[in-house]
Amino acid sequence: MERILESQTIEGEIGLVIEYKPGKSEAIQVLAGAMQLIDAMDKLDHCLLSSIDSSLEPVSILNDVAHSSLKIILARALRGVPDEHLSSLEWKKWLGSLLVHGKHLLLQKLDADAPEISRTLDQLEPQYRDAPVGLVGYQPPRVSEVQTALDGVRQARVALPQVGVTVQTELGDIVMEEQAQESPVADPTPHSVRTNTGVEFFKIKSTDMLGQSQWQVMRNGKTIKVSMLHRTWLEQYQKRQHQILPGDSLECRYEETVTYDTDQNEMERSLAIVEVLRILSPPAQTSLPM
Repeated sequence: MERILESQTIEGEIGLVIEYKPGKSEAIQVLAGAMQLIDAMDKLDHCLLSSIDSSLEPVSILNDVAHSSLKIILARALRGVPDEHLSSLEWKKWLGSLLVHGKHLLLQKLDADAPEISRTLDQLEPQYRDAPVGLVGYQPPRVSEVQTALDGVRQARVALPQVGVTVQTELGDIVMEEQAQESPVADPTPHSVRTNTGVEFFKIKSTDMLGQSQWQVMRNGKTIKVSMLHRTWLEQYQKRQHQILPGDSLECRYEETVTYDTDQNEMERSLAIVEVLRILSPPAQTSLPM
């Protein structure tokens, strides 16, 4: 049975305000976007705590919801708190303050590049080092971790188009500007497909005793993957009714499919065995007379 870790409330309540359009905004889009944003900020908190103790799991606790705009009041809590810190109010206060300051600085840097994120973490370094008495001073998290966490917040903001979003902290409000959806790089469009068929000898490189198709054969001096479509023969082979030894080849009817783009550049090539005609073994080597 999975053990449910007890949550320990810490300082640092925040407000998340989503200015939806009453009677126009789609409920699922607004609520799903709010959940995605809360999850992204939890992950940002986790990133800020990762250099202190990787077992700490920050969670958002719902304190209140106002409805003029969608205003969600979130308390901060932690799971996985080490036993020695469970009763330490000073430790919880330090962590709560660290998370508030960290989010307040970093949420203003959603579009920041690595050098700017690094400078922001430098601003937080004194607070990491200012741990309660008896604890070793800590370092801020890695830039790469923070950059990934901020990417998650940015994508969550993308999920809330045409509405205002503000994060309220004790240090001031942060207006999160609307983020444009990044256009994915379009893959070349398949333009034409050509299929070749015939009979050919394939030297077996490796077989698949359990699966359905992932065989490897030698063709023109190269190792390629081939789909085995001859299911009856494949089942017989898996039941050991056919024996394939190193160096053996298959004489097969095959089907090869080649996809080209609009400039006639090859995009994809796949090979399938339609029918196994026979297994061929190399000639047996005979010993020379002494």
